[in-house]
Amino acid sequence: MYLYYKYWYMQKIIIRNFRQISYAEIEIKDFLFLIGEQASGKSTIAKLIYFFKSLKQDYFNLLYEANKCPLGELQKKLINNIQNKFAIYFGYTSRLNDDFYIQYLFSSEKGYKLTLFKEKSLQIKFDNEFWDFISKRTILLQKQIGYSNNNNKVNFVLQEKVKNALIKKITEEINKIFFDEKETLFFPAGRNITVSYPEQFQLLFFGELKSALYNNKETNTIDINLIKEFVSYSKFLADYFNGVREDIENTPFRQLVSSIISQILHGDYKNENGKEKIFYNEKEFVPLSISSSGQQEVIRIIQDAIYILNEKQKASRIIEEPETHLFPKAQKMLIELLILVANKTNSQLIITTHSPYVQATFNNMLYYTKVVKTQPSKKNEIENFFSTEKLKTAAKECMNIDPEKFQAYALEVSSEIYCKSILDDATQLIGDNFIDEETENLNNEFDFLYSII
Repeated sequence: MYLYYKYWYMQKIIIRNFRQISYAEIEIKDFLFLIGEQASGKSTIAKLIYFFKSLKQDYFNLLYEANKCPLGELQKKLINNIQNKFAIYFGYTSRLNDDFYIQYLFSSEKGYKLTLFKEKSLQIKFDNEFWDFISKRTILLQKQIGYSNNNNKVNFVLQEKVKNALIKKITEEINKIFFDEKETLFFPAGRNITVSYPEQFQLLFFGELKSALYNNKETNTIDINLIKEFVSYSKFLADYFNGVREDIENTPFRQLVSSIISQILHGDYKNENGKEKIFYNEKEFVPLSISSSGQQEVIRIIQDAIYILNEKQKASRIIEEPETHLFPKAQKMLIELLILVANKTNSQLIITTHSPYVQATFNNMLYYTKVVKTQPSKKNEIENFFSTEKLKTAAKECMNIDPEKFQAYALEVSSEIYCKSILDDATQLIGDNFIDEETENLNNEFDFLYSII
């Protein structure tokens, strides 16, 4: 099972001379932690990872819509799709460095990779062995699609069953092609737009975006596109939680999750006939649209976590600054919630952050794993210490982070080494905390001023 995890999920991205990123080589594990000051490139790296991980959906669309297309033409369509998508996400290459280079390894073990670089215009290059692998699986899949289409002309009910079975089959095969069985979503900063702005404003806002894209205006629209996708997903989440859901299992684990969420929100979320509210007790509530900025920023992340649990979904979530507008205690509990859900569902969590509290929470989870493993005689003592807060029986196995599934990087524009791993090989903990360096600088300033008096 370990080898299956390591080689099926292990991916990597290598970036050179792209925007503010001089050089970065990042292993994409089940837990990926990116920390750095503003404008250091955290979001750019996260968005590039999302860009490559979302290509499997683009290939699904191509294959489903043009399943009889010859392989050569299919490759041209895919490359054209990647070029157009890159322009929409990151702008036209005329404004980018002439020698930028981005390589994404879909399987580190097999070395299957896709490379983007600039040579007058954007160049897309599939590794030959990777495209051969894609081609062989595509040929088999096209035969299955053709067989399904030929036997799909009996009645409407049967057609729908065959169609759904076909979609499931194509999805499974494309997951294998791109070595990724998780459904990826990007949670951008500015998440409160989904609750604090009226729907009419959102429609006008995205209408202007659509017009700009169709008119081929040269602009960097990745943030707007990601927010657009996020708004659409947020509407789905709001509908999903409309009314009381009776099918939710009531286990000690789910009780623990509910307790953590109530403490993060300082209340309970309810959607009553499309009206989203935060209840402080059985009768008192505030509409979500005028709730606190922290509640508005975090609510969709919380809803998504519950959705993943309910649907037992293997998910991949890329979240920008999950700590936004949250008090340190709530930051800590949110990260614990996300780790619980990721472990319970075998999901992936990629976050960018500025927060020392988020970093400390990850470190505690890593250290918990180490202590329990190396000091088994102390297990009861550890569990008793945590039991009143979070480590109830059903959650013990979900509160840890396996160091083999975790990677952390610090990004510093002014540093000699722009991107460096901050996961210590010996301790298997996050080290080299330059946020603490800033705390020390502040203390030194205070000590100096204090000494003057």
